[in-house]
Amino acid sequence: MNLSLTEMVRRLTELETRVPEALSQGLAAAAAAMEQAARTKAVESAAAAGMTEAARVNALRDSIGSEVKGLEAAIGSNANQAVVLELGSAQTPPHPFLGVVANEHADAVQMSVGDAVTAALEGRPIDPTANAHT
Repeated sequence: MNLSLTEMVRRLTELETRVPEALSQGLAAAAAAMEQAARTKAVESAAAAGMTEAARVNALRDSIGSEVKGLEAAIGSNANQAVVLELGSAQTPPHPFLGVVANEHADAVQMSVGDAVTAALEGRPIDPTANAHT
Protein backbone atom coordinates (compact mmCIF):
# COMPACT_ATOMS: atom_id res chain seq x y z
CA MET A 1 0.00 0.00 0.00
CA ASN A 2 1.43 3.33 -1.06
CA LEU A 3 0.56 6.18 1.25
CA SER A 4 1.10 9.82 0.64
CA LEU A 5 3.03 11.70 3.25
CA THR A 6 -0.13 13.58 4.16
CA GLU A 7 -2.06 10.34 4.66
CA MET A 8 0.74 8.87 6.76
CA VAL A 9 0.79 11.97 8.99
CA ARG A 10 -3.00 11.76 9.36
CA ARG A 11 -2.84 8.11 10.39
CA LEU A 12 -0.01 8.66 12.86
CA THR A 13 -1.84 11.62 14.39
CA GLU A 14 -4.92 9.44 14.80
CA LEU A 15 -2.83 6.76 16.51
CA GLU A 16 -1.44 9.37 18.89
CA THR A 17 -4.97 9.64 20.30
CA ARG A 18 -6.10 6.03 19.95
CA VAL A 19 -3.15 4.28 21.60
CA PRO A 20 -3.43 6.02 25.02
CA GLU A 21 -7.19 5.40 24.94
CA ALA A 22 -6.54 1.74 24.15
CA LEU A 23 -4.05 1.43 27.00
CA SER A 24 -6.54 2.91 29.44
CA GLN A 25 -9.45 0.80 28.19
CA GLY A 26 -7.42 -2.40 28.28
CA LEU A 27 -6.29 -1.59 31.81
CA ALA A 28 -9.88 -0.82 32.87
CA ALA A 29 -11.07 -4.21 31.56
CA ALA A 30 -8.28 -5.96 33.44
CA ALA A 31 -8.97 -4.01 36.64
CA ALA A 32 -12.66 -4.93 36.53
CA ALA A 33 -11.79 -8.61 36.18
CA MET A 34 -9.27 -8.37 39.01
CA GLU A 35 -11.83 -6.65 41.24
CA GLN A 36 -14.23 -9.55 40.79
CA ALA A 37 -11.47 -12.08 41.43
CA ALA A 38 -10.42 -10.18 44.58
CA ARG A 39 -14.00 -10.27 45.87
CA THR A 40 -14.12 -14.04 45.41
CA LYS A 41 -10.68 -14.55 46.94
CA ALA A 42 -11.59 -12.30 49.92
CA VAL A 43 -14.50 -14.57 50.77
CA GLU A 44 -12.19 -17.61 50.58
CA SER A 45 -9.59 -15.88 52.76
CA ALA A 46 -12.24 -14.88 55.30
CA ALA A 47 -13.39 -18.49 55.54
CA ALA A 48 -9.80 -19.70 55.93
CA ALA A 49 -9.34 -17.18 58.76
CA GLY A 50 -12.45 -18.48 60.51
CA MET A 51 -14.66 -15.48 59.75
CA THR A 52 -18.13 -17.03 59.67
CA GLU A 53 -20.50 -14.12 60.25
CA ALA A 54 -22.19 -13.61 56.87
CA ALA A 55 -22.70 -9.88 57.38
CA ARG A 56 -18.96 -9.33 58.01
CA VAL A 57 -17.93 -11.48 55.07
CA ASN A 58 -20.39 -9.71 52.76
CA ALA A 59 -19.21 -6.31 54.00
CA LEU A 60 -15.61 -7.30 53.29
CA ARG A 61 -16.51 -8.56 49.82
CA ASP A 62 -18.51 -5.42 49.04
CA SER A 63 -15.72 -3.13 50.26
CA ILE A 64 -13.46 -4.17 47.41
CA GLY A 65 -13.35 -1.82 44.46
CA SER A 66 -11.17 -0.64 41.62
CA GLU A 67 -10.24 2.71 40.19
CA VAL A 68 -8.54 3.48 36.90
CA LYS A 69 -7.03 6.86 36.15
CA GLY A 70 -5.22 7.06 32.86
CA LEU A 71 -2.53 4.39 32.91
CA GLU A 72 -2.81 3.53 36.60
CA ALA A 73 -5.20 1.12 38.26
CA ALA A 74 -5.81 0.34 41.90
CA ILE A 75 -7.77 -2.57 43.34
CA GLY A 76 -8.30 -2.54 47.08
CA SER A 77 -10.55 -2.28 50.08
CA ASN A 78 -11.31 0.38 52.65
CA ALA A 79 -12.23 -2.22 55.29
CA ASN A 80 -9.97 -2.68 58.31
CA GLN A 81 -10.61 -6.43 58.14
CA ALA A 82 -9.03 -6.51 54.68
CA VAL A 83 -5.74 -5.25 56.13
CA VAL A 84 -5.85 -7.87 58.88
CA LEU A 85 -6.56 -10.65 56.39
CA GLU A 86 -3.92 -9.47 53.93
CA LEU A 87 -1.11 -8.84 56.41
CA GLY A 88 -2.14 -10.68 59.56
CA SER A 89 -1.92 -9.34 63.09
CA ALA A 90 -0.42 -10.30 66.43
CA GLN A 91 -3.36 -12.69 66.92
CA THR A 92 -4.08 -13.75 63.35
CA PRO A 93 -1.83 -15.17 60.62
CA PRO A 94 -2.12 -13.56 57.19
CA HIS A 95 -4.67 -14.84 54.69
CA PRO A 96 -3.76 -12.67 51.70
CA PHE A 97 -6.11 -12.14 48.79
CA LEU A 98 -5.22 -8.85 47.07
CA GLY A 99 -1.56 -9.71 46.50
CA VAL A 100 -2.49 -13.22 45.41
CA VAL A 101 -4.97 -11.91 42.83
CA ALA A 102 -2.42 -9.38 41.53
CA ASN A 103 0.13 -12.16 41.00
CA GLU A 104 -2.41 -14.51 39.43
CA HIS A 105 -3.62 -11.86 36.97
CA ALA A 106 -0.34 -10.24 35.89
CA ASP A 107 -0.27 -12.02 32.53
CA ALA A 108 -3.98 -11.36 31.93
CA VAL A 109 -3.42 -7.63 32.46
CA GLN A 110 -0.67 -7.62 29.86
CA MET A 111 -2.84 -9.54 27.41
CA SER A 112 -5.85 -7.26 27.93
CA VAL A 113 -3.81 -4.12 27.41
CA GLY A 114 -1.98 -5.69 24.48
CA ASP A 115 -5.24 -6.71 22.79
CA ALA A 116 -6.61 -3.18 23.12
CA VAL A 117 -3.44 -1.60 21.70
CA THR A 118 -3.37 -4.12 18.85
CA ALA A 119 -6.96 -3.20 17.99
CA ALA A 120 -6.01 0.49 17.98
CA LEU A 121 -2.98 -0.10 15.76
CA GLU A 122 -5.03 -2.21 13.35
CA GLY A 123 -7.76 0.43 13.19
CA ARG A 124 -10.37 -1.86 14.74
CA PRO A 125 -12.81 -0.62 17.36
CA ILE A 126 -11.58 -1.06 20.92
CA ASP A 127 -13.99 -3.23 22.87
CA PRO A 128 -14.35 -1.60 26.32
CA THR A 129 -16.07 -4.73 27.64
CA ALA A 130 -13.28 -7.06 26.55
CA ASN A 131 -12.51 -9.83 29.00
CA ALA A 132 -9.16 -9.47 30.70
CA HIS A 133 -8.20 -13.08 29.88
CA THR A 134 -9.03 -14.34 33.34
